[in-house]
Amino acid sequence: MNESAAGAFESEFIEFQKRLAYLRESRSYVTAEAGRDEWIDAALLELDVATEELKVRQEELVSWADQVAAEKSPAELERLLLRAAFTGSPFPTLIVAGDDGVIRRANAAALALLDVTQSYAAGRPFPVFADLRFRAALRSALAAASRTGEARTVRMRLVRRRLPPVDVTLAIARLDLPGERPHLLIGTSVVPPAEPLPPSGPEIRPAREDVLSSWARLLLSPGFSLGQAAGALREALADWVHVDLVDRSGAWRPAAAVAGEGLPAGVERPLDLSRRVSESGRMALESPLGDLGVLGEDAEGVPVAARLGVGSLVCVPLVARRAMGAVTIARRGGARRPLSLAEAGLLRELGDQLALRLDLDELLA
Repeated sequence: MNESAAGAFESEFIEFQKRLAYLRESRSYVTAEAGRDEWIDAALLELDVATEELKVRQEELVSWADQVAAEKSPAELERLLLRAAFTGSPFPTLIVAGDDGVIRRANAAALALLDVTQSYAAGRPFPVFADLRFRAALRSALAAASRTGEARTVRMRLVRRRLPPVDVTLAIARLDLPGERPHLLIGTSVVPPAEPLPPSGPEIRPAREDVLSSWARLLLSPGFSLGQAAGALREALADWVHVDLVDRSGAWRPAAAVAGEGLPAGVERPLDLSRRVSESGRMALESPLGDLGVLGEDAEGVPVAARLGVGSLVCVPLVARRAMGAVTIARRGGARRPLSLAEAGLLRELGDQLALRLDLDELLA
């Protein structure tokens, strides 16, 4: 519909509204003896005019829609068809780019499987959603498919934020785009049934309040120790807890370390993460774990996170009158879900209270 036709239609519509207003006004004083038949004839005439005008406009709209469709090239129509097939597919599918497999596109089924939003997934390396034990194999499969152009399949375990981990078989194929480096198409035909999300909001508040209450009693108890504090944190939140302190001279030392039953607790590790968090005053959250080197390397050069099988971690600063140190908690990958942002916030609150207790002990020493 061109601009002049749209303007003419608007003018006619305004005049039509005015005539309807006149009819409404005259309805109150027409009677059966004077003017009623003429009023009815006028109303019917306006209906006929409106019907004819609407019919003309409908024909114009249909013609305009046909013209727009005809102007689209076959390539454009093909692109729209492929996009609809990708986004509407019931099978989880992603498009990734680069050696790190950075997610460019993810359809609704893939987002549901990963338990993330489009804004969260876009720009993140896909391997961070893999369990640590499967991550190396996934990276190798991505690199091989990109380099050789041959389709690959790989079994892996997806780690999700609110849902349990799930095992899937991925098919990986290279996409060659003109003028761009190759992309990879990743998909799976195995879609696990929807699982209920864990309670949130008011339903988990009592558990959080219980943790805060027991933590406060522990900090105020006469026999308080950092070992007890680390043990309480492990029981409430994690599989490993490390408390690192810094004295007035700036010297750091590991002060407490506990681990769950059957898990190694005494693994030597650098304190670089604790130093960075303490200096910045901001907590560090890796959930799921994206950087294997975040905890440094042990004496054999193996990343500590890989040695322990860490799936997610949070490190918060201990700050009172001065920087007192940092607390790091970690949860193993595999059967347990990653640490959540809510749990990270809870640890930050517990850490603030612990810092005040340590500061008080320093004042009374």
